[in-house]
Amino acid sequence: EQVANGQIYRHRTASNRGRLAIEELASESKTIIKDYNNALNAPFEAYCEDQRQWAETDAVRDMEYEGDIAVKRFSAKYRSDLSQITRLVSLRTEAADHRWKLVARKINEPWMENGYWKLAKHTDRLHRRILLVRNRNFKSHEEASYELMLGREREKAQKYREERLRKIKEKKEQDLSDSLRGGRNVTFGDLNEEEKEGKEMNKVSSMVRVASKGIIPFAEYSIDDNEDVDDVDDLDDITLEPEDEDASQNTDGIESEVLSDPQNVDTHEWDQVKPEDYEHYQGEPEKETDINAWAKAFVWYEGEQLVHSFESVVLVTLQTTTDGILLLTTHGLYFHPTGDEINVMTKEMLSKPDDKNSKEQKDRRWRLSQLTEVHGRRYMLRAQALELFFADSHELFINFNGGTKERDKFYAKLRNSCKVPMLCSPKSLNPRTVFKRSNLTEQWRKRKISNFDYLMQLNIMAGRTFNDITQYPVFPWILADYTSKELDLNDTRVFRDLTKPVGALNPDRLSQLIERYHNLDGFPEEERFLYGSHYSSPGVVLHYLIRQEPFTTMAIELQSGRFDCPDRLFFDLAATWKSCLTSTSDVKELTPEFFTCPEILLNTCNFPLGETQSGIVVSNVNLPPWANGSPYEFVRMHRLALESEYVSQNLNHWVDLIFGYKQRGSNAAAAHNVFHYLSYEGSVDLDKITDEIDRRATESHIQNFGQTPSQLIVKEPHPTRSAAEDCWKPLCYEISCIKELRCHTPKKQFGGSQTHGAVISIHVLTESIVVIYSDFTVGTYKWSASRNGFSFKMDKMRIIGCRDSSMSSSAVFGGDCAPERAARKKSSSSRNGIDNNANNGKSVVGHWSFGMTLGGSTNDGLRRRAAIGTMRTSKAFEGSSGLMDASYLLLSCGYFDGTVKMHSIDGLRMKCSGSGGHRGAINCLKIGTDGGLMVTGGQDATCRVWVVDHSDMAIALTDGYVQTALATFNGETNENLLSCCHVLWGHEEAITCLDFSSDLDLVISGSVDGIVCIHSVRRGKFIRSIDMNESSLDRALHNRFDMHTPVRLLTLHSNGNFATHLEDGMLLLYTVNGAKLCSTDSGEKLNAMTICTGGEMLVTGGESCHVVIRSMRDLGVRCVLDLSNHGPIRCITLTPSSLNPAPQFMYIGTEDGKVTIVDRGPMQRKPLAEGEEEVPYWNVR
Repeated sequence: EQVANGQIYRHRTASNRGRLAIEELASESKTIIKDYNNALNAPFEAYCEDQRQWAETDAVRDMEYEGDIAVKRFSAKYRSDLSQITRLVSLRTEAADHRWKLVARKINEPWMENGYWKLAKHTDRLHRRILLVRNRNFKSHEEASYELMLGREREKAQKYREERLRKIKEKKEQDLSDSLRGGRNVTFGDLNEEEKEGKEMNKVSSMVRVASKGIIPFAEYSIDDNEDVDDVDDLDDITLEPEDEDASQNTDGIESEVLSDPQNVDTHEWDQVKPEDYEHYQGEPEKETDINAWAKAFVWYEGEQLVHSFESVVLVTLQTTTDGILLLTTHGLYFHPTGDEINVMTKEMLSKPDDKNSKEQKDRRWRLSQLTEVHGRRYMLRAQALELFFADSHELFINFNGGTKERDKFYAKLRNSCKVPMLCSPKSLNPRTVFKRSNLTEQWRKRKISNFDYLMQLNIMAGRTFNDITQYPVFPWILADYTSKELDLNDTRVFRDLTKPVGALNPDRLSQLIERYHNLDGFPEEERFLYGSHYSSPGVVLHYLIRQEPFTTMAIELQSGRFDCPDRLFFDLAATWKSCLTSTSDVKELTPEFFTCPEILLNTCNFPLGETQSGIVVSNVNLPPWANGSPYEFVRMHRLALESEYVSQNLNHWVDLIFGYKQRGSNAAAAHNVFHYLSYEGSVDLDKITDEIDRRATESHIQNFGQTPSQLIVKEPHPTRSAAEDCWKPLCYEISCIKELRCHTPKKQFGGSQTHGAVISIHVLTESIVVIYSDFTVGTYKWSASRNGFSFKMDKMRIIGCRDSSMSSSAVFGGDCAPERAARKKSSSSRNGIDNNANNGKSVVGHWSFGMTLGGSTNDGLRRRAAIGTMRTSKAFEGSSGLMDASYLLLSCGYFDGTVKMHSIDGLRMKCSGSGGHRGAINCLKIGTDGGLMVTGGQDATCRVWVVDHSDMAIALTDGYVQTALATFNGETNENLLSCCHVLWGHEEAITCLDFSSDLDLVISGSVDGIVCIHSVRRGKFIRSIDMNESSLDRALHNRFDMHTPVRLLTLHSNGNFATHLEDGMLLLYTVNGAKLCSTDSGEKLNAMTICTGGEMLVTGGESCHVVIRSMRDLGVRCVLDLSNHGPIRCITLTPSSLNPAPQFMYIGTEDGKVTIVDRGPMQRKPLAEGEEEVPYWNVR
């Protein structure tokens, strides 16, 4: 640059030409680059301009809108799925917590303090309501006292009157002041208004005076159902909370916001897009899946599928109704409430929507594997309902709003598309058809079932149910004598005339009713009636059962929050019977509880029932003199009266009136058995009543004033019962027959004290008798009984093969073969100083260690065939009794390895063995009469419920959704012959004895510390415990030194009474509800004890070598059979009543290894030599 600026370089001046050339070159280069860049940018700018113009077209704008919609929908679906998963996890966590709480309560409940009790929600297998269960939500109802409420009403009316008078006075002064200021006079209209106010005050005062006299008319029925969570006592029958509606709304918020809110769409920039234009972006919005998503909160079986959804059903209970959706799947029933829980009488919601403390409606599920029976039912006189019965005693009443067709559709799909392995119900839902196809009447005529059982079955078939108070079962008045000191059931005068309805028993009252009937000129002929009230209605049921919950609460709500006037309450049985004979508005019959539950006559909870105008305090019901002031004696005599010969020969007439051909039509009119037409089925079609007021009035009448049962017999009269002489009778059916008892010991027998030891167990089969001896040999005898004599001959003698290898040494040799076990037993002692072994002096092995059954599956099959009652079935089973005997299974316990073993009686092959989770020895077992269930008691102070050879029952009674160490059930067929399904808690010491009644579904167990616990078997639930030490002979000693007397023997009858024998010789009689009836000192240690068929006689035998027959009324001795020649009594067995018409015998096993047979008088008489004593003729071989 210096050179270019003219400087001298090497004595020469530099030139500018080079610089200028460079500048010119640079300028040209810039021009070239600029032109090149312009050439490159022009196409891109043109492309961008083209793209900008293209982006502003409608097509591109629509694509952007669709994309935005799709992104938002996918985002909403993601949020919805995430919320749904979170909700399901939360629900299942809550369900698991709920199940754990139930388990914890089940374990802890036996040690909770006994509080108050109520009638059980569920009935037993014979549909009887006997049991009282714990009432965890007890209310004393002190605030509902009639006197207290009446005082409050007076006070309220007085305040109202004073307030009204004050307002009238103020208005009068204001009007006078206005008139003076305005110069106007008070008009007559104002005075008339004052007169109206005064008349209203007089009306209020009149109401107060009427209330004071206690003659307020009956209020409208009001029933409330506060069903607490404690009623959900089955681990499988869990309720889950419904879907949170707020959450569901939030998950769909974006979608609905975009699709439904036009304000979110810029109408100036975007055109409205129709839904079908973006249908392919909607994912999977299946409407049915969204509706039924609530059911997925439950754990479904593998392979479980939806069968059908019923959108409008009503779940009906004793006190409430709930509208909802019913889902039928292949394995279960799912119910989702869509409405509030409604009181069935007041039609009001049980909880207000704004009540924060109210319980939320919850979804429910019932497993179809437990379903045993389905019966068609009516609801509001319309045949559109079903009642489902489950194996665990639960019941479900469902009304289908869609009508009869929808109900029949449900039943058809249930039978054809669902897995219901235990369902045993006819295809028809028509009560008349079901009754006609059954052999129920024939069984009653042949005296195979009792009068009570027959009436209850008739009620069930005719639509009566314990789940609908408007259709409660109805039973007849039996007796007419409530004043005598003694009740002679052989005197026909003490009975009510069963050929007439209650309203026609009094001729004078009947003449008045007939006159009124003929004076009903304004009524059509089909609407005329003799009786405006009914023999069974909600008011009648609550009138009788007011002393026990939940009926106490319902009766209070019936009277608008208070008890009724004491003079109108049920407090005197004789007065109630008199009212039914004289009052023109009182024709009520009885309820089943009068024959089963004495507690309905006792105010056990001390409710404030008030005081009558004559000064009588209303508490327990006044009973007839012949009941001796005991409700238990009353129920016993009442039940005997129901089963008496007079009632047996005349009960068919009452059946004709209630269920038969005299229920309706001309026959009913001739029998003076005509009730209000709205009580009969088919008398009115509610769907055709267009006027809403008329419709509600009709529905109210149907609900509140009684409904007549379905007519089972239309044309012919009901057949009479066969004469007692021609039918089967128990061995000890009454006291007079005990004098006829005769004993005989067949000479030819396997046993003998020098051969096989004592007889420790006897089992009577169809054609054979199985005798087990103390050395564990099993002898079989063939037997048959006929008019020609009794055959008893030896058949086989075999040995239980595993007795030497696994039988405890204490049972076989009388000691312990295991040294460590012997040392433990010798050193172990309880706090009471008594040797704390399994049986405390009682033989380790006895009749309590053995049981025989055909197995649950075989017995269930026989019951189903018997229910069919067809000629072909009966012929197929003729002559098969021998094969049936060979199919019996022998179960035994007392083994050293702490197991229960099953052997086939044909060959004594061991089929299976199991401990059921017992920790230690199993001391005793008992098999139910149904043959499918067994209960064991162990050294570990627990009882276990087993299912014997009935996989369907095992699945039904266990939790099918979990796996345990005891059993695994996943809905598939299980081939296990022995399955443990429940553990029964409640004892603190070893179990010594137990007994189990299948009809009651109860097991009673006794322990070393003198405690007796009562559990339900199929549900595995603790009911109550009873301390027998309070009745011990050494009670004072026990209380002082904290010592206890072990329970030695227990025997339970299906009527709810059980006998207990203690180690100190005391014999006690209790009810399953914990009431002590009587006690006595037996004077010996008993080894065997059983209650005779009928429940009136107790047979005992022990170390005194005598069989003693006692009355169950007072445990007084009625007969003694001396068997001193044979040694102490080891076991006593009666011929099962299930073998009817085979005569009943008593089999006695003694120490000398002989079997003695007892019958009632000689079966065949032979010529007597002079001076020879008459004895039974036995054909002994």
